[in-house]
Amino acid sequence: MATIILSAASPQHPSLQALAACLVTELARTGETDIQTFDLATIKLAYCQGEFDCWVKTPGYCRSLDTEQVIVQAIHDADNLILLDAITFGGHGYTLKRAMDRMICLLAPFFEKRAALTHHRGRYDHVANLFALGWLPAPDSSQARTWREFAEANAINMLAPRFGAAVVDDTDQEAWADAIREMLASEDVPGATLDDRAPLRAALIEAASPERPEGQAVPTAAVDARTAPRVAILNGSAKVKGTSASENLARALAVRLEQGGALVEQHVATEFIHDRGKALVAARAIAEADLFVLVTPLYVDALPALATHALELVAQVRNPDFPPAQFAVIINCGFPEPEQIRTALRIARHFAVRAGYAWAGGLPLGGGGSISPERPLDEQHGPAEHVKRALDLAAPALARREPIPAEAIEEMIARPMPDGLYRLMGDLGWRYQAYRNHVSQRDLKAKPLD
Repeated sequence: MATIILSAASPQHPSLQALAACLVTELARTGETDIQTFDLATIKLAYCQGEFDCWVKTPGYCRSLDTEQVIVQAIHDADNLILLDAITFGGHGYTLKRAMDRMICLLAPFFEKRAALTHHRGRYDHVANLFALGWLPAPDSSQARTWREFAEANAINMLAPRFGAAVVDDTDQEAWADAIREMLASEDVPGATLDDRAPLRAALIEAASPERPEGQAVPTAAVDARTAPRVAILNGSAKVKGTSASENLARALAVRLEQGGALVEQHVATEFIHDRGKALVAARAIAEADLFVLVTPLYVDALPALATHALELVAQVRNPDFPPAQFAVIINCGFPEPEQIRTALRIARHFAVRAGYAWAGGLPLGGGGSISPERPLDEQHGPAEHVKRALDLAAPALARREPIPAEAIEEMIARPMPDGLYRLMGDLGWRYQAYRNHVSQRDLKAKPLD
């Protein structure tokens, strides 16, 4: 048995280092001797740019040549993959998410239905089990729930035979070893209990709705309704300008907010590549706005690494002296079902709690591939109509400092076409992109790591 550990531990995080040592000890007790740890805090990795070259230009390979090439080969060869991280808003932090986002080269682009929803097909016959070991400074049942759901979602996507998740904290370090042993012994099959979309739809609505999560501070400072609200919109896509659906959605939202009297400032994810300088300036500008809206694609069941980093920095610079503010999200995914976004919405809500925002709600868009990045949203029709209606309902409310109406959420999650038709069109789209890149149809299913 071979085990790969992707670890976010560092000398700046002694608790996580102690947890990493405890994990290796428990693996040794099971007889595991073939262990390879990647200390991601000391490894310089590029972020995923969302261009899908690893599917339609160089199938099975990421175009960025760095240590991620070694990481994905090691995961391909392993029997177990363990993700060790400090839980960040219920999910993974930027350090580990960079590596996760670029693991999609282990999958093929084509669609199939698993666990009640659409997923990408596997590229390789052998797949490692997946385990997620998360640390919190103190118990937090809500974040722990999100962490476990996130781990299962990742395991379903990666076609892991079995998965396990554990959450530990510093209030009871003596329980760490037992939690790790239970996680490693898990025989849970990813998606085994997910055979109906109805519970997933309910979870989606719950996460998207603008009720304030338990424990979130209630802003007490008075807000002058006569003052034009300052709005910061962050495009979470790292794609080149003019090539992302998120950018198109952000622009359409900005137009509607300005029509409602808001003062809008737009930011892009690539401002947050580093921890200081330009990134901190952008984070402070966002933190000082009356409304912060993140418009982003879904990457590996959560927010992209750069968007995650942006939220980390905004939460870092916000303090109790900041005026009351709202936070809302628009998340689009390339699968036809908006239910895929439910965990990412929970992560967004956890961020709102951590950064002291009032949660204004979320708009989850399934079938984001039907939104063309090349033409303004308002010039598009057909599958874009329900999106425009959702923005028409949401923007005026947000400009009035009110949360997103339920009607806007319902419009956004409306199904513009049958899921099966979307999957068919998507698969044809992948084949056409390969043709344009002079890649043979056979090579789309290549297994270069075998």
